[in-house]
Amino acid sequence: MGYSLQDWVAKREKGLVRFLLIDGVLFTGGPFAVILQLVGYFLFAEEGQTFGQYFTSTRTWVTFFFHGTLFGGIMGFVKWRRYEKAYLAAVGQNAE
Repeated sequence: MGYSLQDWVAKREKGLVRFLLIDGVLFTGGPFAVILQLVGYFLFAEEGQTFGQYFTSTRTWVTFFFHGTLFGGIMGFVKWRRYEKAYLAAVGQNAE
């Protein structure tokens, strides 16, 4: 499990939405989107477009937020399910 049992209890009390926004979108989706934008510059930048022009483009920022939100939301939900399963297994073992 990625968190200790006590840490997960504290996180799960704050709710799924907060977990998806903080741990999913911000901490997982953000770095993923940054990497995709850097790769995008080298693979998909229009010919003659400078680094500054690429990163001030509206299209770049729209794709950045799309990638970060989509990937972060999905991975956050996957992590939530995995941590919940591990937590329930741990609580079930302790109760017996």
